[in-house]
Amino acid sequence: MNHYVRFVGHVNEWVGRIAGLLIVAVVLIILKEVIGRGVFNAPSLWADESMTYLAGMAYALGGGFTLLHRKHVIVDLVYQPIADRGGNLKKIVDIIAFCLFSIYCLTLIYFGWELAIASIREHEGSGTLWNPALWPVKLAIPVAGALLLLQGLANLLVDLGLAPNPAAETDHGR
Repeated sequence: MNHYVRFVGHVNEWVGRIAGLLIVAVVLIILKEVIGRGVFNAPSLWADESMTYLAGMAYALGGGFTLLHRKHVIVDLVYQPIADRGGNLKKIVDIIAFCLFSIYCLTLIYFGWELAIASIREHEGSGTLWNPALWPVKLAIPVAGALLLLQGLANLLVDLGLAPNPAAETDHGR
């Protein structure tokens, strides 16, 4: 289980860093567009859609990274008193929360996959003058759902004490 937790953590770290680079690309596109429109009066056909699609992909694909680093919103008002008690009640709540979370992730995977496959089959474009393919954006949905589910399971294994927390371990020169 330790290998699973580490592997999923490495994958989500890598994907999260790439998602962060997508945000850098969005900022550069915005900068190019502001200068192009404001200084040269030369807007781009592709900038608005590119920013929207790249930001959407970054948002979706960054979810596993966020969960890896435990930065998602949690209802502390409810969860913290239970977590402070520790023991079996916390484990039961963690398992119930994971089951509900799994339903969400499986929904993303199932319906996102259907959307992505349909988009690929139909060669779906945005319908604008630039008309970029939409399948990469739609494929990010089930991939994001899978990464979230895998990271959620890894976090649950750590929380239940079935695997050590990789964040608490030292690398010892690696």
